[in-house]
Amino acid sequence: MVVGPLVSEVCFTFVLAAVLLHRYGNFSQHPLLVTVSVFVAWYFSFTIIFILPLDVSTTAYRQCLYDQLPLPSADDWPPSDDNGTQAGNNTTTTTTTTQAPLHAVCVRPWSFVPEGVLQSLWRVVYWTSQALTWLILPLMQSYSTAGEFTTVGKLRRALIENAIYYGTYLLIFGVLLVYLALQPGMNLDAAKLKVVCVSASNTWGLFLLVLLLGYGLVEVPRGLWQRAQRGHALRHTYFRAAKLSLERAEAQERLDDLLQEIQHVSGSLSSGHHPLRRHLDVILAKLPEGTKVGSHS
Repeated sequence: MVVGPLVSEVCFTFVLAAVLLHRYGNFSQHPLLVTVSVFVAWYFSFTIIFILPLDVSTTAYRQCLYDQLPLPSADDWPPSDDNGTQAGNNTTTTTTTTQAPLHAVCVRPWSFVPEGVLQSLWRVVYWTSQALTWLILPLMQSYSTAGEFTTVGKLRRALIENAIYYGTYLLIFGVLLVYLALQPGMNLDAAKLKVVCVSASNTWGLFLLVLLLGYGLVEVPRGLWQRAQRGHALRHTYFRAAKLSLERAEAQERLDDLLQEIQHVSGSLSSGHHPLRRHLDVILAKLPEGTKVGSHS
C-alpha cells in the first residue's frame, strides 16, 4: 500500500495523544468540548513531528526525479526562417544520449506519499492549529477563569480579556499593513493579505521559540548541574521553604478576609427568596470541604 506508512503514523499519533491525555487529564471532570479541543491540539502537534520526515523524504525523491529529467537541446527545436515561421523543407537532426534508468538513480523511499496527500494534510493541520492557538484555546482559558455566573457573562468576559491582549498585536499589524499598502507598486489583494497574516503569525511564533529556547538551553543544564551539588541544593531548598511559608501565610490571610466577606454577604442575603441568593449558593458550594464561614481566625 502506497500510503501505508502515512496511515500507520497517523494512527500511532492518534493513540499516543489519547494515551497521554488519559494519563495527564481526567475525562470525567472535564467538559467534552475541552477534552476534544485539547486532544486535537496535542494530536496535531505530534502529527507535525511524525509526518515531517515523510514529507522530507518524499520531497527529496521528487527533486531527484526532476534533476534527472533530460533538458531539451538546441538540436531538438525545428529551424525557423527570418520571419519567425517554421521552415517546412528543412530536416531536423536530434542527438540521443544514453541515460541510466530513473529508478536506478533515484530510489523511491519506503515512506513515499502520493502527490497531493501531504499538501491537503498540512492545510488541515496548519489552519486548525491557527484557529486553536489564536481563537479557541485562549477563549476557553479565559472562559474557565471568568467569575461571572452565566454563560453569556463568562463569554463576554473572555472576549474582553482576549480583545485587550490581542489588541496590541492587531494595532502593530495594522500599522505595518498600512505601511505596506502605501509603498509604491504594492497592490494588496486577498492572496497577498493572506501571505502577510501567515508571515506575521510565523514570525511571532519563531520569536517566542527563539526566546524560550534560548532560555531553556541555558537554564536546563544549569539546573541539572546545581541539583547535582547537594550543598547548593540544600541551601536552595531552605530558601524555597521560607518563601513558600511566607506565601502560605499571605494566602491564608486573604482566605480569611474572603470568608469574612462571604459571611457578611450571607447575612445580608439570609432570605431564600433574594434574587442573588442562588449566586451566593454557587460560591458556598465552591468552598473547600470542612471550611465553615466565620470559623477561621
